[in-house]
Amino acid sequence: MIFNFTPDEARAIALAVAKHCQRRGMKVRVECAPWSAAPYRPTLFGQKGGLSVIVEAQGTLDYHKALKEFASWLAVNRCYAEFALATTNDATTKTGVLEELRRDGVGLLIIGDDGQVSESIRPRNSALVVTPDPTLRYGECKTEVMSALTKFNSVDRKDGLRDMCELVERETEKLGLLAINKGLLRLTAVAFTTQDWSGQINTLASPNAYNAGRQPIVSDLFKTDLHSFRGARNLVDHKVRGKRDDVRREKQFPERMMQGPRLVAELVYLQRRHR
Repeated sequence: MIFNFTPDEARAIALAVAKHCQRRGMKVRVECAPWSAAPYRPTLFGQKGGLSVIVEAQGTLDYHKALKEFASWLAVNRCYAEFALATTNDATTKTGVLEELRRDGVGLLIIGDDGQVSESIRPRNSALVVTPDPTLRYGECKTEVMSALTKFNSVDRKDGLRDMCELVERETEKLGLLAINKGLLRLTAVAFTTQDWSGQINTLASPNAYNAGRQPIVSDLFKTDLHSFRGARNLVDHKVRGKRDDVRREKQFPERMMQGPRLVAELVYLQRRHR
């Protein structure tokens, strides 16, 4: 690899990262703009399976203005990409830099003395970030919804989606128990809670499950939405068959995760309405 703009002290770091990316099956280009409109030319640009991995190699860690603007550009354009800085263990760090990297979703790669690459801060893929409707109201579930969203966007998408699934399932059961306590449903609490999630959804939407003169509190449309979201369980609980399958599933995560907060808000609304 030929470097024209990368400082001498960062070239060994760049080579180590490039080899690391190539071992992962990526095609790596040097000192080129990832896209024609991109406002910055990073040290390395790797691609595989539609994912772009962008790395800026540095002898001394410096998250300067140009890099911040580039990170912002990636986020605004929701690029299917991960952006990280790479440096060594010995690199000096300005106060607050690590916090800024985490805030902006920029990763940090550390090159060891043996040339091995480790991930100190995981980069955030802007295309997979979920931002639900800010007007939604979650009642007592707000903290849990926000925690699941934060986990999904910043830490672990699969765990974040799993948390959201568990929250929607729990609130579905709470709605059913409330309907039983109010004399709306014919079932006993034991009979309802022994049903699986699918059965509880169907019960809440079935006219035959209600006492005379009572109408279902879950509409057919909302029933369909709940069943659709229930499919997210398969994405997080079933084992993947390989890296390609894992990537395919992760691309479905944001769509499913966007459903979660809306469903929680609707379930909380129905609970409040029928108290």
